[in-house]
Amino acid sequence: MLDKYPVQFEDAYLRGRSIDCQWEAMKSTDYMHTFVIPVDLTRSLQAAIKTARKEQHAPDELDARLKKQGVVLDLVATVDPKLWKMRSKFVGALTGFHAVKTKINMWFEDRKWLEQDWRKISSDVRLFAEETNTLGLSADAICDRHRVLANEVIAKFTSSRLRTDFATLSGKGTISFENIVGGLCRGWLNDSHVDICLEILGESVGNCYVLSSLMWSVGWPSTPRKPLADFSSILHPVNLDANHWGIIIIRLQTTARALRAHVYMYEPLIDESYHEEMHSVWEGITKEKNDEEKEGLRGFLERWHQASMPNVKLVISDSEWLNAPQQPDASSCGVLVVDQANNYLAGDFEQQHYQVSKSDVKVMRLRMLWVIMHHSNEKAISKSDATKTGEILKKLQKEL
Repeated sequence: MLDKYPVQFEDAYLRGRSIDCQWEAMKSTDYMHTFVIPVDLTRSLQAAIKTARKEQHAPDELDARLKKQGVVLDLVATVDPKLWKMRSKFVGALTGFHAVKTKINMWFEDRKWLEQDWRKISSDVRLFAEETNTLGLSADAICDRHRVLANEVIAKFTSSRLRTDFATLSGKGTISFENIVGGLCRGWLNDSHVDICLEILGESVGNCYVLSSLMWSVGWPSTPRKPLADFSSILHPVNLDANHWGIIIIRLQTTARALRAHVYMYEPLIDESYHEEMHSVWEGITKEKNDEEKEGLRGFLERWHQASMPNVKLVISDSEWLNAPQQPDASSCGVLVVDQANNYLAGDFEQQHYQVSKSDVKVMRLRMLWVIMHHSNEKAISKSDATKTGEILKKLQKEL
């Protein structure tokens, strides 16, 4: 339907023209058009309007009389020659239009990926094997089961709206369908993908404390109320250089005399250039002349220990780097981080050193999709959103 929308400003020469932005008083419906313009020109208009807001002095607020007449102030952009005026609200709507269109194209690509012949993709991975009922099956039966999983995910893709939310059974982790599309099937996993998969793993195993990948950036949480001794493991995914994933896994063992913390670090490229950043997340950053002090995961662990079991000695081992498995492509680091967490939580030594293939990554992605969309609680969009969506659909059908 969106492809049928009329398009203007497709002429190539317009890309080299200057964009002028000025404040104007207008009626709320002025300069709102029933066509769209190409995405590259939309981005240029958006950037020009953003710059104008910073550099231009906004006019004085309109008096009450004009406001009652429906007059508003807004920035208006024109592309030389000044054939059309486009207010910032219209450009914002265009940005949303192209975002939705891109997401829809991703949906079709994901659907095509899910429709591949899973009977021809053999894999012996253990990720979410119990949840997906693949544990203990023969190789052929596993392939058949994957085909069923794919069909069930396709059914969810068909019935879910972009604003549908999927929550873990405990309710601690939530992800929208809009966030699922375009990432889990084929792309680089983002914070939401990794966090919710680790939450599902932690809930499945039990006694596992999962820290969001955002904690290093926004600050560690306050000291948990539950005693540290109640947990056997802590997981913290680490977003490295904003384009790669690693993870810190802490295994806790309580003895009569001490609480022992075994620290493991893993990043799927097996590249020592990431070691320093991972160690900073673990140890924290000491106060220097021009830098502020920053608590690391170790400090959070020690703070929790002191608050919940001060009379028991805490013994922290030197961190150990895991040198396998290595990712087989450029985009599966997040997938392997989730898989390695699963291996350590399950105590699966064989899988910790397994040579992962591209077929294995496909199967892991499929299982992650299935547990997120089926081993969860689906939250429908609100009634107001559903009503508004219906009204927009009617308007589109009428216009097109």
